[in-house]
Amino acid sequence: MRPIERDVLLCLLAACAGSADGWSFFGLSHAFVANMTGNTVLLGMSVFAINGDVIHPLTSLICYGSGVIIGSLLTRNVQPDREGTMWPRRVSLTLLLEALLLIAVEAAWVATHPSGVPHTNHHFFHVCVAFAIGLQSAAMLQMQIPGVVTTYITGTWTTLISSLTRLGKQPAEELPKFEHRLGTQAAVLAVYFGSAVLTGFLFRYMPAAVGALPGISVLAVAVYSLAKS
Repeated sequence: MRPIERDVLLCLLAACAGSADGWSFFGLSHAFVANMTGNTVLLGMSVFAINGDVIHPLTSLICYGSGVIIGSLLTRNVQPDREGTMWPRRVSLTLLLEALLLIAVEAAWVATHPSGVPHTNHHFFHVCVAFAIGLQSAAMLQMQIPGVVTTYITGTWTTLISSLTRLGKQPAEELPKFEHRLGTQAAVLAVYFGSAVLTGFLFRYMPAAVGALPGISVLAVAVYSLAKS
């Protein structure tokens, strides 16, 4: 697999995480499924907040963590490839499992609420989506791609900004690889933001389809990477 192909797949996974967080927060539970930093804050604030919601951020943390455990077990023998020429089959199969779970939740979302009315509490859907995103996080962590995380974007922001301060200090032979990594990080961030914008658009104009983007994005990655492996 060429590095550019890998970068496109990473962007699709980032699109999944951004849209899944938007779907969960505004349509399922008012908690995140990828942004565990946000859930930790929500959980802490709920301790003394009037009518504070402890259940949903706590559920996200538990189910996401469960997904990470299962994803780590499924991909525990993966050997990282920092050059980006290999995409391990175990990672692809784990992402396929994630995609099927997300698509099933979207189908159930449409079946139970054909109009896709947002701000409706769907606790079971929330559980499944958080678990699915945990699978993705664990699978991509095993690949150890430098400076890129597709689900918790704070790390990618930090690495990109920090790297920009060292842009003019790279040896000439390392500069192309360094610039490519910066470009990948910027693309992941842009796609993550764009997927959130698109999710907002879907909530406003086509709410029944709002859960389709996460599942389709991961399914495309899983199918393509399996075909290339």
